[in-house]
Order: sequence, then structure tokens, then C-alpha cells
Amino acid sequence: MCRGDARNAGPPPGLGGWEAVGLAAVLAGVFLLAVPSLHAQSDEERSATSPEGETDSAALATLAAWADQVWLSLLDRDGAYYGRLAEEGIFQRFNPEMDHEYELDVRSGLFDPGEDARWAELPNGFRVAGGSLNNPHILNVVDWRQETHISGPVDLMARYRRERSLTARRDYPWVGVRWRDVLGTPWTMQVGLGVHFFKPSADVEVALARSWRDREDRSWTLEVRVAALDAFNEAIFQGLGVRADDVHAHYDYAGAPLAARTTLRAAASRWRAELHAGSSRRTEVEVTFPATGRAPFTQFEQVAFLGALFQVTPLERVTLALYGTWARADTERRAPASGLGFTLREQTVTVGARARTRLNPLWAVETELARVLRPEWRTPAGGARREHRDRGVFARAALVRYPEAGWTSRLAYVLLDRDAGSRAPWLTAQNQGLITEAGHRFRSGFELTAGLRWDLDHFGRDRFEGAHLRLSAGW
Repeated sequence: MCRGDARNAGPPPGLGGWEAVGLAAVLAGVFLLAVPSLHAQSDEERSATSPEGETDSAALATLAAWADQVWLSLLDRDGAYYGRLAEEGIFQRFNPEMDHEYELDVRSGLFDPGEDARWAELPNGFRVAGGSLNNPHILNVVDWRQETHISGPVDLMARYRRERSLTARRDYPWVGVRWRDVLGTPWTMQVGLGVHFFKPSADVEVALARSWRDREDRSWTLEVRVAALDAFNEAIFQGLGVRADDVHAHYDYAGAPLAARTTLRAAASRWRAELHAGSSRRTEVEVTFPATGRAPFTQFEQVAFLGALFQVTPLERVTLALYGTWARADTERRAPASGLGFTLREQTVTVGARARTRLNPLWAVETELARVLRPEWRTPAGGARREHRDRGVFARAALVRYPEAGWTSRLAYVLLDRDAGSRAPWLTAQNQGLITEAGHRFRSGFELTAGLRWDLDHFGRDRFEGAHLRLSAGW
């Protein structure tokens, strides 16, 4: 699963955002003109898919995976690539090990928005994705979730998230108990514990959720979570009498670190919508290093995020999804003893759209366009504030075969045009690629997909870009 040496070549000149829009639209048009024969379909193939005239209401995208990732970056600071106390901040979006094709590798080799949408609907399942990053490294993500009935209205829940990338080195198990119809109300209560190797980092979550329908046959789901971060920090160091010099770093919070998150979903026959929002309170923590004698400092941290998605099926075979996300992380470090203090604000804003046009129940054309802004503001101790601008456009057009059961395939053109500014000039480039995938989907819920990625910018000499593999199962 290794790529060639195309990465060592200088990046081609950038492409404007509107040019990217036009290129993706032209490719989608070519697909539509090139495959008219796909409208013909045998009775056997049709029996494995939805009826010919049925409205295409399958989820095209979701923001659940995005919101979970931001939430996890807050709960599991230990799992960040550079660690809990890194000067790179909470999101750690810029890594010198990244190259100008890294973002394209993530978007092309791991789960796509449609797969995330299907995963979000599964109460029980397992999925894994791995994609070649460079000669010695493979990006990989593992998700597992299981619900087991205990007794009456009580269920045991377990989840696990593993991530190996250039922004995270994470292994995060979570266990919880769910109590349905609490005290005869329509509410469901859930209590969960995030398990960490470092005891003081354990988090406790309490959630309330309910679902209902209104008179117009719309379904609604509301969930509210509150999390106590590093919930046992004070109990371990104060109640149990653990000495500060027994650990690499000792944390002393001025107040309880808390965070809250809300999710609202609505759906009808031809549309669905999502709203995700969350924030942590501004937390003050004094960090000392008794074992090593490093200079202490006081750190202030806060994370907030907001995302909305709307999907509509205006025609039986056409589905559109529009979405926008915003996430911000603030870090302020006061280090008078060392003079290494700083303030950092990381912000990521994405506005995007996806569309799916069914040619017949087996085949579809999918297009995607996203505009991403990653501004960052950093002020070193005693220095002037520096602003960094990072802008990018991502486009994708794909011809997809995806039955309810049977062979699957995908042929996709992808484009990433990014201007990373002075903060990370090595990420500035325009990259174009071709994705070829094949797999099989079983009626049992198991699915396997393997793919190859091709570099269109250097197709004449270093065309092979890497390989990837995904598998998932739901039950």
C-alpha cells in the first residue's frame, strides 16, 4: 500500500475555487452522458434494490461523525498527536510531517460522507479503514459499538475509537448504561465513562434524549449531554493522597472543567435536518512538573462548535444536501517563569454541498463541493499577534454502483486546491486524483471495499498514489 515518488515533485500551480466548481460540474455531466445504458436493468438486479419509482431518501451525508470528532478532541486531549500540553493547540491541524496531498489522502482513503451517514444509523457495528500515507505509514481508523440488554429498561453500551493519523494517536474506549423511559417519562438517560490509561484524564458523561412525532408525521430526536472532564483529577491527588511527583505533569484546576453538547434531528418523507452544537466552559488549570523541575505555567482552554445540515429530495432520483460547520479552540498559556507563554485561537469553517442523481436503482452519480477556511491567531509572550490564513476547495464527482446486496464499485475524480499561507507553505498545492474502488455488500450487513488512488498531476511518470481498504459490519 505504498505510493510512488510523486510527492517529491514541486506542487503544480493553484486552481481558483470557481474553476474547481466548473471542473466538477463538467465531469458530472460527462458521467451522465457516458452511461445512458445504465438505465437498463434486469429483473434480478432490481429485486436486490429499491423499487424503480421509490423516492431516494437514503442519507447522503451526516454531521454526526464531524461533531463526534470535535467532541472527542475535547474529551481525549491525551490522544492528540503532540499530546495534552502541546503548543500546537487542541485541534493540532498543522503538522510538519504532512505534505500537500495529506488532506486528499484522508478524504479519499478513509470513510466518505455516505458511509458516515450509514454508520450513524447503526446501534451495533464495527468498521475499519486504512489508507496508504507514505512508504512506512498507513492512516487507520477503527470504530466499534455494541448495545446489550441487561434487564427491563436498562442497556449496557460500549464503544471504541482508534485513530492513527498526523493529528491524533488515539485509543478511546467508552462504556455506559442507558435507562429507557426514565420514571415513566419519554426521556432516556445515559451515563458513560471515558476510559484512559492516565487515571486523572477519565471523563464522565450524562445524557438525556427523547424522540417524538408531530401531526405532520415528522420525526424528531433531541439529545443533550453534559461531560465532566478529567472528572477524577482532584479525587486522585487530594482524596487518595497521590503525590504530585508520581506523575509527569500535575494538574490543579481552579474550577470544575465542564462541557455540554446538544444534537437535534428532524426527518420527513423527503427531507431531513441536523443541528449540532457544543461548548466547554473556559477552564483554568495550573500545570506543574515536580518530577522533572520544568517551569510551571497556568493554562486556559475552551472549545466551541456548531454545525447544521439540510438534505432534501426534490425529485424521485435527485437528492441534495447542504451543510456548514464551525469549530473553535482557544488556548492561553501564562508562563512568567519561563517566558514561553502564548495565546492561540484555532478555527475551522466549512461550507459544502453534496448531490446524488440515481441513474437507476443500482447506479448513481454523486458530486461534492466544499470550501474550507482554517484561520489561526497566535500571540507569543511579549510579541505581536500573528494571523494565519488557510483556504481550500475540495471537489469530487463519482460514478457509484451500490446495491442493497451485491458487487459495489466507484470511479471518482477528486480535486483539492489549497492555499495554506505562510504558516504551512508546504501544504499549498493543487492536486487532482482518480479513485477506483470495488467491493461487495452482503445482506448480513458486512461490506468490504478495496481501492487504488491515481495521481493525475503526474500520471505520465508517477501515476500510482496509494491503496486503501475499508470493511464494516452492522447487526
